[in-house]
Amino acid sequence: MEIYTSVAYVVTVLCSVATSSAKESVHRARESHSNAGFNGQMEGSHHLHWCGNVSYKVSGSSCCNGNITLGLSQLVADCCGSVAYNPLNEICCNGSILTRSSTYAKCCGKDMYLTTTHVCCGKNNIFQWKENHSCCGEKTYDETIHCCCSNPTPVVKHKNETCCLKAKDHDKKTEHQPGSPPTRPLPILSDLICGSETYNPHKQMCCSGNLYKASALTKCCGGDAYTLSDDNVLCCNGILHLNVPEQSECVGGVIYTPANTTCQMSTRPRLGEHCCGGQTFNPRTHICCNGHSHNKMNGHFCCGSEVYDHHNQFLKCCSGHLYNLTHLSGKAECCGNLLLQNNKKICCSSSTNSIMYETKPNHHCCGHYYYNTSLWSCCAERLKPTPKPNSLRAEYRLKPLRDLIPEMCNKTVFFGKVESVALENDMRHVLLKVVWQVNMKSEKVIKDPWLHVSLDHCSFPATDNGKTYLWEKNHNGKPVLLSQPVDLTADIYMLYYVCYQKKG
Repeated sequence: MEIYTSVAYVVTVLCSVATSSAKESVHRARESHSNAGFNGQMEGSHHLHWCGNVSYKVSGSSCCNGNITLGLSQLVADCCGSVAYNPLNEICCNGSILTRSSTYAKCCGKDMYLTTTHVCCGKNNIFQWKENHSCCGEKTYDETIHCCCSNPTPVVKHKNETCCLKAKDHDKKTEHQPGSPPTRPLPILSDLICGSETYNPHKQMCCSGNLYKASALTKCCGGDAYTLSDDNVLCCNGILHLNVPEQSECVGGVIYTPANTTCQMSTRPRLGEHCCGGQTFNPRTHICCNGHSHNKMNGHFCCGSEVYDHHNQFLKCCSGHLYNLTHLSGKAECCGNLLLQNNKKICCSSSTNSIMYETKPNHHCCGHYYYNTSLWSCCAERLKPTPKPNSLRAEYRLKPLRDLIPEMCNKTVFFGKVESVALENDMRHVLLKVVWQVNMKSEKVIKDPWLHVSLDHCSFPATDNGKTYLWEKNHNGKPVLLSQPVDLTADIYMLYYVCYQKKG
């Protein structure tokens, strides 16, 4: 196996020593990160959370008013009373979940109506839309002949009435009068999304799915926020540490203090030892996984806080969760931190989330959303309320690099960084810079570090500027996108290490 690089990039990582202490406390200045009815913690999809007295994973279940709904991730669900539902394809009206007939469907009391053809007056009265007609309390009226007066309840009067002249400035056309059920905007189009909430970036900031008040001095640290003027606060590898001594520094995930005590300021390391959680370890003989030290004899790779041997075909690591496949039949693959082994389920994934859904007819993935093709269309992992029956869609999904190893060891692949993207008609033109190539067949060496790739814009997943992906050149010499964005240290090392051993 030959390794080629177009930049002076050397992988020297033999093991990842990343240490972080448990949070003593965090800043909880969150504003509106409580989806209607959600009362389970949502600080990360890879860990267990609590719904009342029962633990659950938000990547595969939802918590609504203390009740768990299985099979639908809280990351894409809303609550209708005590039951979770998918707001893309369903709507909740007065506690009842209805199948959405259109993206323009809204609630009027317990019934659903289309805002393009009808109006809702008051709390539950639906009328067919007519030109120059508006709501007045529970009724509609013709604005060319009448007006709506409040005295004190809304009443329709002839335009010559005295109250009509006073009400003229206040009589506005609207399909939703006071008292109509509030509607929550769907996460589509130009709305900025934080978790499952829309937000105004001028007033709020999003930190890993959590909303905070925005200010020039407020910064994100993982899912928490802190102010630069805060004393004794240090952000280290996405973990917010409080009450640290002044002039402390974060080096390689470890907090170093002026007194040179490390490992959460409780243990002094001996010569040649590094920190692992609250203790020290020797990286020549042990490996540190999320603060837990393991003997290297048991494996060379971490999966969460556990260590495993990648040669063991019965072990599979899914986003930090280690699964034993000994008692499973058939092929199993990762869907985020869950294991997908049922053909009645499907995994929809984007660069931010992987969500498992129960399969339904005429439904397809759009990023990590699962949508009804009669309601929505998908273009480059973005939903639009304009269904297109004959539109192209991607028949595959991008996977994390770990899910592609060791299959990639038999192919000529390369890591390409997206330098820029341009759109022309229906084609997305991507300028790639080859930063690392793993070559198994010398006749396919990529000599030019700059590659121009043309993709069908809508049917291919979105590619972001500045991010690096794993690519393969097919038999026609055209680069094919394979993976989600990769980590240029851990991912390259893992691919090199596994493939090198496989070749040997």
